[in-house]
Amino acid sequence: MKKILVPVDFSSHTDITCRYALEFAKPFGAEIKLFHTYFDQIIIADTSFPDTLDMSTIYNEELMKEIFRQAEHHMEELEEKLKSIIRKENLQDIVVSSMVTGGELEHELKGICTDFHPDLVVMGTTGKGKNINIWGKVSTFIIDHAKVPVITVPEIKHFHGFSTIMLATDLSEGNAETISGLINLFSVFSAKIHVVHFLIKTKNTDAWTRMKELQVKFGKEEKTNQVAFDVIEVAEDNQSAVDQYVAANKIEMIAFQPHKHTMLYMFFTKNITKKNLFATNVPLLSVPPVMA
Repeated sequence: MKKILVPVDFSSHTDITCRYALEFAKPFGAEIKLFHTYFDQIIIADTSFPDTLDMSTIYNEELMKEIFRQAEHHMEELEEKLKSIIRKENLQDIVVSSMVTGGELEHELKGICTDFHPDLVVMGTTGKGKNINIWGKVSTFIIDHAKVPVITVPEIKHFHGFSTIMLATDLSEGNAETISGLINLFSVFSAKIHVVHFLIKTKNTDAWTRMKELQVKFGKEEKTNQVAFDVIEVAEDNQSAVDQYVAANKIEMIAFQPHKHTMLYMFFTKNITKKNLFATNVPLLSVPPVMA
């Protein structure tokens, strides 16, 4: 874990997002890159006098310059705040850098991921004005396209920790590799991974058999309390079962693989910013299939 990318929009949510990035960076001495994109499209007024100076265009250009100046100012303040925490906690191995750019947000996020090559992305799930629709779509976009783990942090007041992770599994092929990857990723935090499958009671399934196979495969890790396995029978609406499990086991983060066109994807990803994440109020970790 060498590089952590933190997309920000300078909302009140930004501080807790940065705290999660910093706490994850601590044991690795990772570099944190703060990244902000502002919309920089200028609206050109339609005029029938092409040789006439277009005052609205000049106004728009000045407006864009002012937006850029404000974004740079906010970024400088945020970077200094994070560096102040690093100095105060004597975290000499952690490097913080930042970047402000104008453009279309999704395009710019693709670009920074290509150029920076992050090992982890940490971002909030609401933006300025608590805008779930815009910033939530961005977090879902990153989850769908990133080839690295993505932590999405809800609007909470304090850092919860990384000691109890729930992996919501669909018991498909590749789950063993995902479990191994999570155990390795969180080993520095002495975390316990709760591998959980929520089983709809009316469905005839071999979920118990497949979960037992995983349990046997990780018998050694289960004995050392690194991992636990559960199949939870639920009604069609899984939300209450998730809430109960999170509360009972003091889950600090929910991990999942965003497989498209599967029930797990539909449950944990399609409405991730509107229902599941905000309902549980627990940070989520999207795990790419290649993580392990």
